[in-house]
Amino acid sequence: MLRLTRIAAIALIGLAVLLAVIALMIGRKPEAPAHVAPVSSADPQAITVVEAVARLPAGEPITANGLRLAQRTTAVAGAATSIGAVVGKVPVQDIAEGSAISTSALAQGFSLQLRPGERALAVPVDELVGAGNRILPGDFVDVFLNLRNAQPSASGPGDTAQTRLLLSRLRVLSYGQQDIAPAAADSTDSSNGEPRNDPRAADITGSSSAGASTSNDANQPARSAVLAVPVADANRLLLGAQQGKLFLALRNPADTGLPDLALFPQPRGVIDPVRGLDAEQQLALQRPENSAFAGIDGDALAGRGNAPARASPQAPGRAPAARQSAPRASGIEIIRGDSSAPRGSL
Repeated sequence: MLRLTRIAAIALIGLAVLLAVIALMIGRKPEAPAHVAPVSSADPQAITVVEAVARLPAGEPITANGLRLAQRTTAVAGAATSIGAVVGKVPVQDIAEGSAISTSALAQGFSLQLRPGERALAVPVDELVGAGNRILPGDFVDVFLNLRNAQPSASGPGDTAQTRLLLSRLRVLSYGQQDIAPAAADSTDSSNGEPRNDPRAADITGSSSAGASTSNDANQPARSAVLAVPVADANRLLLGAQQGKLFLALRNPADTGLPDLALFPQPRGVIDPVRGLDAEQQLALQRPENSAFAGIDGDALAGRGNAPARASPQAPGRAPAARQSAPRASGIEIIRGDSSAPRGSL
């Protein structure tokens, strides 16, 4: 009996030693993986940027196929981190393959406010021209033309003055020192989430400080207004500013009424189209760019020498012939009572 007790005690002591060895080995195992696991495989400092898959030429909109996401270990100033934020943007310079897309390499600013087919043109304004300086960027205006009375000369009689609507519902991009707010800018105050006082206009200087120089610039009277003009109407606006005086009439933005140009004869261009154009080329003459290239002169602007509304481009109209008065016979008349009779010519 004593012998069995000793054997059991020795077995228990051996089992305890074995368990102690196993516990010691298990306690040392976590230290080994800490040595082996590479820190660089999951670097928390890695930065995701948008790269160019191939060369992105300047002036061409960027598509999603030309972009990819890449990991960088160092930060890239102004780099985009989302493909959606870059698609559709236009580079101002060529972007090499593998280069990170930076916002400084993309078109931004005033030109992005223009819609397809529009051009930004500046016209001189004052308090009278600019509706008492009540116009703000983002408003819509009608442009009225006042042609002054031309004095008669030896070549012909003078022209009477006229005033008429020149262009209708043009968008104001800038007025004086105020510039229309960028389309991508948030119109709410980030501090409290409330709308800003005037989300349409922002300081053209881009400065948020209330320094004396900015205050002085804001108090200066407006001298120019930048309008978004359809390219086909740019000639009218420029010639009207040179030949007469323009007036901006402020209109309600919800008022979308426009004149029906099909009711009036269209003026001839300065440059006549070539002869022998086919049907497709004749339709191309009506494109705004081609219409602007044909130009307009002072007579057409004043409503003189207008071409018929459906004049064929292959047969350019001729300038109106000068009026010729009927010749008057010179002679001597002898008037007696209620009758008169010519008595020969001198």
